[in-house]
Amino acid sequence: MKTTLSVLALAMLTSSFVSADDHPRVETFFGYTYTRMNSASNVPAFSANGGSGQFTINANKWLGFVTDIGAVHNGNISDVHLDTTMVNFLFGPRFSIRRSRVNLYFNILFGGMRAGTSIGTSAVVVPVQLPVYTPGTVLVPGEAVTLRAVAEQTGFAMATGGGLDIKINRHLSFRPIGLDYFMSRLQNLRSLNDNNQHNLRYTMGFNFTFGGESPSAPPPPAPAPAMQTCWDGSSIPAGQECPKRTMTIGLTANNTDICPGASVKIVPSAAVPDNAAYQWTINDKPISAGPALEFGATGREPGSYKVAVTIQAPEYNDASAATTMTVRAYAPPTGTVQASPPEIWAGQTATIAANFTPGQCGGALEAPVITSSEGSINGTQFETTGIQFDPANNAEQRKTVTIMAKVSDGTGSGSAETTVVVKKAALLAARRLPDIIFPGASARVNNCGKRVLLEELKTAMEADPSGKVVLVGHVSEKEASKAGLDQKRAMNAAAVISAGQGVCHNFPAGQILIGAAGSTDNGVDYQSHFCGTTNEAPGSRIRESESDAKYRRVEVWFVPAGGVLPNSGKEGKPADSLSVSALGCPK
Repeated sequence: MKTTLSVLALAMLTSSFVSADDHPRVETFFGYTYTRMNSASNVPAFSANGGSGQFTINANKWLGFVTDIGAVHNGNISDVHLDTTMVNFLFGPRFSIRRSRVNLYFNILFGGMRAGTSIGTSAVVVPVQLPVYTPGTVLVPGEAVTLRAVAEQTGFAMATGGGLDIKINRHLSFRPIGLDYFMSRLQNLRSLNDNNQHNLRYTMGFNFTFGGESPSAPPPPAPAPAMQTCWDGSSIPAGQECPKRTMTIGLTANNTDICPGASVKIVPSAAVPDNAAYQWTINDKPISAGPALEFGATGREPGSYKVAVTIQAPEYNDASAATTMTVRAYAPPTGTVQASPPEIWAGQTATIAANFTPGQCGGALEAPVITSSEGSINGTQFETTGIQFDPANNAEQRKTVTIMAKVSDGTGSGSAETTVVVKKAALLAARRLPDIIFPGASARVNNCGKRVLLEELKTAMEADPSGKVVLVGHVSEKEASKAGLDQKRAMNAAAVISAGQGVCHNFPAGQILIGAAGSTDNGVDYQSHFCGTTNEAPGSRIRESESDAKYRRVEVWFVPAGGVLPNSGKEGKPADSLSVSALGCPK
């Protein structure tokens, strides 16, 4: 109690030295209290309700000293009808933040708590020799009685937290929330140890305020001075300057993006007094003082430029305006060129399509010019004419040709490239069939030779009607005196496959080449195909023992369409130019 009186005396002493301001000297709070108790023992947490009051003396606008007294009660803890009442008595400083009609406060309070708990119970009186009396009651042995077990204790308590007061009028505020961490230290009745209980306390109610400076009466109005009327209709004391007029201006330009070599005129967008003074700047550097600015791109690097003007005129406030001008860099046209299809065979064409878009700061696009590294361009067509391939290579060959399109915009040009793969098909090799062997000094095709021509060769001709047949005749040295026998042997073989009557086939004579090699092997090895000597008619039989039989032969080749002629037949002549048709179908 002595400590509390000292605190109150200090507060009153401090307040006497504080300059007067509009805050209450004394506050009294009454309201509802809810406490959530955590028992820190085997009794579970429980809620208690009640009320509390506070008495506050304020030393100044921010600092006060609080006395807090309250009580809460719960008559049935954990459904065992523990009837508990807790009374707190706390003291400590309060710190306030006062803003107009709202007061936000924080306090830390120390003191104690008085807790009392009782529980009802029943018992049977045990027989004793002496009578037992209770106030107003005689206990009879064997009868049931009802009792209440009571426990009370006082311990340390502390509360720290804050709240919010909303001012209703000068003497009344509403407190919607006061929230504190509420710590109590009560003894555990079973262990007899002191335990800290960490609780939460909520208060709500009304705060009554007293004292503070009363609003002072306003000073008497000063005598009205002499007035004058300004240009805007406002009245001001005579002799004072009228408010200056305001100029609202902007900047106007036909174009804010210009290309190299171009310029644009920039002028204010509003009317300006005739006697106004101008100051133009570019990137904050003074540039001219005329009523307009000619902004040119010549000599300026590409980029953005801040153009501003400040205008001064008598009786007007200074006015400023700014805009951003952009000097653009030249960029050439860009585009693509495509070839369709991108791969072609020699002799075919590809369509070239060039698409370009204008760049920046250039003129209109001209028609693209298309060129190729090989071949030729005819309008929009790429032709393979003039492309050279290795003539000694009969395999498929590929060449990549670069196609370039170039377009001009009057200032510069842009280009694009693509490629076309030109393929030359592999040349098919000629197929060698067995030689046709002839009796000495004879040009008649025997049965074995006819089987070569009308069976094996016929199958190839029917499978590839566009192919060619090469027949090259030979003679032995003994037959060298018989001029033309080698060619006649080849012509008779041609008649068998082209006469188109009897047993003969009807292969076109124009697709048969006739050659004559004489008595040489012509670089082609001998490939006999004897069908058996006994199956030939007399005069057509060939004895295998004849050493010069390999020279009495006709080479038989079938050249697929697009294939390569054998070297031995490159000098051959078409059968239709040698009147093979006049031979008819040989017997």
